[in-house]
Amino acid sequence: MTELEKIEAELAQLTKQLAQFLSLPPAERSVPGFAKIWRPISRYRVKLRSALQAQGSVLSDPRYHGAGKSEMERRVDYNAAHRRLRLWPSIEDMVNKQVTPARTQLMPRPADYMEGAHNRYVNHLYSALHTLALPSAEAMMNLLSDAHADIALPATHFEALMHAAYRICLAQERSKPPRFLDVGCGGGTKIWAALPFFPNACGLENNPTQVQVGAAAMAKLNAPENCILQADARCFTDYASYDVIYFYRPLKDPVGLKDMEDTIMAQARPGTLLIAPYLGFSAEQDDDRCAKIAPSIYVVGMAPYQAEALRDRAEMIGTEAPSHSSSTDASLGYWRPLVEASRRNGYAL
Repeated sequence: MTELEKIEAELAQLTKQLAQFLSLPPAERSVPGFAKIWRPISRYRVKLRSALQAQGSVLSDPRYHGAGKSEMERRVDYNAAHRRLRLWPSIEDMVNKQVTPARTQLMPRPADYMEGAHNRYVNHLYSALHTLALPSAEAMMNLLSDAHADIALPATHFEALMHAAYRICLAQERSKPPRFLDVGCGGGTKIWAALPFFPNACGLENNPTQVQVGAAAMAKLNAPENCILQADARCFTDYASYDVIYFYRPLKDPVGLKDMEDTIMAQARPGTLLIAPYLGFSAEQDDDRCAKIAPSIYVVGMAPYQAEALRDRAEMIGTEAPSHSSSTDASLGYWRPLVEASRRNGYAL
C-alpha cells in the first residue's frame, strides 16, 4: 500500500463517522458535534496534497515500475485521487449546510415558479417539446370522446411539485427508489420531466395513437424503454406498484374522473403520494383515504396529524435538486459515504 492509499484508507474511516452524524435527525446535529468529527478530517487535506506530490514524482520517474499495476492503471488511480482532493471545498460547503439546516416550505409561492422572465422562458420551451410529442391533426381526430386533449401543466409548476414530492419521499426514508406514474400521460413529456427526480418513471395513456407518437418521442430522448403503458386509467390494476402518482384531470366526464380517482385510492399503498393539481379532486377535503401534505399533494392512508408530522420532517430536507455525474461518482472514494448521506438529506455536490 502506498502512502497515498494509506492516508485515503484512514480518511475513509473518519468520513463514515461524519456520514453517521449527518444521518441523525436535524435536531440532534450540533455545531460542537460536527466540529469534533470534522477537525481530524481537516488535518488530512495537507497530508493528501503532500502524498499526491510525492506520488506524482514517483510516477514521472522512468525507473519506477509499480508492482501488479500497469502504468495506465497507476495514472488512472492518481488522477482519481486528484479529483477527490479537488472536491474538498465543495464537500465542506455541502456538509456545513446540513449541520443546522433551515426549514423550507415544500411548495414555493406560485409567483416564485410562474412569474419572471426565466420561468416564462422555460415554460415557452416546454410548450414546444409538448407540441412535438403530440400526434398530427389528422391523428387527433381519433381522440377518445371522454378524454381531455393533452393539456400541459406549465413546466415550472410541475418541477415545483416534483421537487416537493422528492423531498417528501426522502423524509419517508424509503428502502427502494420511488416509482413515479403519470396517469393520462399523453405524449409522455411529464415522464421526461420527472426523470431527474424519479428515475423509475412511466406513464399511462388510453389513446393508442398518442401512445405510439409519445413512445417515439421518448425514444428519441433516450427515456426508459416502454415507459408509456396503454390502459384505461379507470380499469388499471397496478397502481399499488407506484409510490408517486400524478394526474392532471385526464377525463372530461366528472363521473369517470371520480371513478379513476377512487380506483387509484383503492389500490394505492399507505404512504403513496398523489399529485392532483386541479380544482375538484374528490379527496381534497375531509377524506379519510388520504391527507393533504402540501398544495395539490396528498398522502394515502394517513390522518391529518400524521401528514403534518411528515411535512415537518420533509421541510427540513434540503432543497437542492438531485445531481449525479457518472465520472464524479466513480471516483468519490472516501467521500462516498458523505455524498450518499447528503443526497438522502436533500443536498448535492
